[in-house]
Amino acid sequence: MLLVAGCQTEARRLLVVDFTVADPLTLEATAAPWHAAGYRIEYRQFYPHLTRQDLSRYRTVLVLGGREPESASDALTIGDLAILNEWLRRDGVIVLGYRSEGSSKRDVGTLDRWVMNRWLAALGAGITIGTEQFDAPAVPQPHSALDNAGFAPFPGGKNLPLKVRERGQTLARAGASAPALVAASRVGDGLIVVASRSLLASGGEDPRTRAFLEALARWTRRPAEWASVGAASRPAPLRLAGGPQPVLVHAPPLRPPGGAPAIALPQPVSPSREAETAAAPGWISRQGMRVLWSRFTPQSLDSLLGFVDVAALNALATVIPVAALADTLGTRNIWKVTGQRLQATSVRWFPAVSLVALAQGNDEVNRHGDLTPIACGLDSVFWRGALRPAYRTLTRLGGARPDVIAGVALDLDSAMTLYRGSGFCDADYHVGLAALGLDGAETDRLGALPPAVRYDTLLERGWLGPYFDALQAAVTERASALRGELRRLHPELRFAFHATEVPTDWFSLGLLRGFSSADAPVLLWLRERHGRALLQHYRDRQIFALSATQLNPREPRVRATVFSENDGFWLDAGGAATDSLGRLIRRFTR
Repeated sequence: MLLVAGCQTEARRLLVVDFTVADPLTLEATAAPWHAAGYRIEYRQFYPHLTRQDLSRYRTVLVLGGREPESASDALTIGDLAILNEWLRRDGVIVLGYRSEGSSKRDVGTLDRWVMNRWLAALGAGITIGTEQFDAPAVPQPHSALDNAGFAPFPGGKNLPLKVRERGQTLARAGASAPALVAASRVGDGLIVVASRSLLASGGEDPRTRAFLEALARWTRRPAEWASVGAASRPAPLRLAGGPQPVLVHAPPLRPPGGAPAIALPQPVSPSREAETAAAPGWISRQGMRVLWSRFTPQSLDSLLGFVDVAALNALATVIPVAALADTLGTRNIWKVTGQRLQATSVRWFPAVSLVALAQGNDEVNRHGDLTPIACGLDSVFWRGALRPAYRTLTRLGGARPDVIAGVALDLDSAMTLYRGSGFCDADYHVGLAALGLDGAETDRLGALPPAVRYDTLLERGWLGPYFDALQAAVTERASALRGELRRLHPELRFAFHATEVPTDWFSLGLLRGFSSADAPVLLWLRERHGRALLQHYRDRQIFALSATQLNPREPRVRATVFSENDGFWLDAGGAATDSLGRLIRRFTR
């Protein structure tokens, strides 16, 4: 009976391997359908590689591709492929989630997609990941092996076409005669499923998508239903020469390092935090945030204020070029006129600056040891010579009318991507090492390592988690001190942050924690729809925030998302800020 119980436990366990070393917050939506289907999901964030111990502990593995070589991340290695081969020989299930995000100008994650394709070809799996991006609804394949996934189209995010050898391998496609978007192949008694990371993470966007993903997850636990899936045939030698960059060997260890534990997904919310709320200022409590986000030019101010009035918005956030923050006679006149114009309105102004534009001091270093075009996060020159002066200048733009400014905002876009793959410049590295509690000799030895091997050294010793925790704590300490200084200048000042993605990198999280408090939460302007759930997880990390989601007033059911799941909305003025759109938004907010 113990043997049977052990086998059942193994069959219910699923391991997530994410080569982007993503924060668990960003994997909640991916994990939820598999959890609902009965899997116990474990995620080893700071050791994104397979070990021999995983073969006996898990039956299913979800492999999420990285961003290499276009952006710094970890990547599939030959050692990982060796474990995956043995996984199939042990009748396991492998779900490959390739990256499909990017644009026509810049693709992302081509290395892991290339390796996945080469490995699938070597197995004879009959599935090839294509290159042309699809942004169309997915449709369950009728009469497929996955016969209980429904018939209605569902939102599937961004995908690439999958070329399949047999029709029976298709589980979902982009239309009646369109390419496959989800496909499967039997390899011996094992199973491979291929889909995009975007589709796998779309379960929270629509109930139909969630239903399909739950049906897929349940199906992977029922081998008797795989019989009609096309089987692998004509295997060939694995050839990994000539790729976007060399594929590392990385022999698989027996077990993961002791400092890289697996955590459960989805992460439970602390019961003490569920009922806890952050104090909202009166204007947000009454109306919610209704923010127009725009670039600042003196010539556009009147048209922006006109649109704010037509749309019944209550806040204007303007990104100011760094050069315009210099104290000159010309800029003084600009801000004097701007203050006078805003004084005549009831609009709350949030002057903003882009974090990526504040370049001073040493450059940050990514995990490969390469310089990146962003300031070293813990370089004192950056804080003293760029970030602190920018915040002080924004706070004082109201001049003799400080009440014109409701708060200051920081645009995290672009900077988040760079900090997510970095953190190994000398200033960062020595702060992180000092927090690991090593003896003096070991600290000196590791401190002398060149940047190119710092990430791998910390990875293999299981120290990446505490290392990044230390970097985040150092940013929090500095941000908290800066917050206190700025609120002495302007006691009612609020701090806002704009980002298209959820901030999860060590630098952004440190800023959010340092600038927030329960009585004065930071304001987050994101695309994230499920703001309440996000803020509960943030509160577990001592980050207090109010969220606004990006508005598309023509989207169905958007009002419930804006005012039930969030504390309001923000609108990008980069589109057509016309009077007709303003009137539509005014009707929406009634």
